[in-house]
Amino acid sequence: MNEIELGSSGLRTAPIGFGCSALLGRSGRADSLRALDEAWDEGVRFFDTARSYGYGESEALLGEFLRGRRDRAVIATKFGIVPAPQSPWKQAAKSVARKIVSAAPSARTVLRKGAAAQFTEGQFTIPVLQQSIETSLRKLGTEYVDLLFLHSAPASVLHQEDLLEAMGRLVDQGKVRVAGLSAEPDVVALAVERKVEPLGAMQFPCNLFNLCGVIGFPAQTGGDCVLIANHPFGGVDRVHECREKLQALAASPELDISLRDKLHRLDDPTLADVVLNVILRDTGIHVVIPAMMRIEHIQANVRALKSSRFNSEEIMQIRKMFLAASPRHQSVSAGG
Repeated sequence: MNEIELGSSGLRTAPIGFGCSALLGRSGRADSLRALDEAWDEGVRFFDTARSYGYGESEALLGEFLRGRRDRAVIATKFGIVPAPQSPWKQAAKSVARKIVSAAPSARTVLRKGAAAQFTEGQFTIPVLQQSIETSLRKLGTEYVDLLFLHSAPASVLHQEDLLEAMGRLVDQGKVRVAGLSAEPDVVALAVERKVEPLGAMQFPCNLFNLCGVIGFPAQTGGDCVLIANHPFGGVDRVHECREKLQALAASPELDISLRDKLHRLDDPTLADVVLNVILRDTGIHVVIPAMMRIEHIQANVRALKSSRFNSEEIMQIRKMFLAASPRHQSVSAGG
């Protein structure tokens, strides 16, 4: 894949990233490493993780995988959600939970509620920042991270000048190349409008259910800010709904008949092609980050950006129709 410049950050990478939320979370070690290997072989070099991912262990696995590859990778991590210490029995429980979900996907919602108790959210203090970045660097096995995000931050964080100044000092010290905000679109909109320093990167949900980031943030930031879209399929539980939206669109007489024909057979590669290109192509968003743990999904996502079946006019048609139905602000979980 061709690399692009990430705003004025000096960073370069392919426009698709690997979302690490499932590493050692809903996927075990072997499956996690297999997915990382496939993504790397396909040219993916951007890896988006967090202190809380994998119950606090995703960073360590990513660091292990990137050993000897660090200088070719872009690493983004986050702080603000603190994972509980993992005892041996909790590790065993995770393995059991993965088997339950594999056998009965409907159990995912119940198990997610139990998993939520393993985290403490909203920890935006200077001590947590300092401890978190040192832990991240140690687990990742690196002297710096390329991007450090406030994780699922509320708007009130934008008024914490001491915390923002502390993030700026991490940039000055070389431990972080770019400080950023990972939040709901309405919070990101406030940060962009106010040009909050030192935040030079924004991560936000962007998908067929909410495309407001496509029309607002690139124009407001003038191309300097790094813009990263996550949850492109709306999250694991909304992929089916995403597919239904596109199937309904394929039957719409408002679309050109040739485009409806292309959408008629909505297999996984076509779904990825439409979704990822609606978010990225000609929008000013730099990177899109799916959580892709299956080999066929990784391949489909990369192929969508390498050799799309849809021309720019067709992507614009689809985007225009979804934008017309997209709310200005809609709550979608950020940072995963």
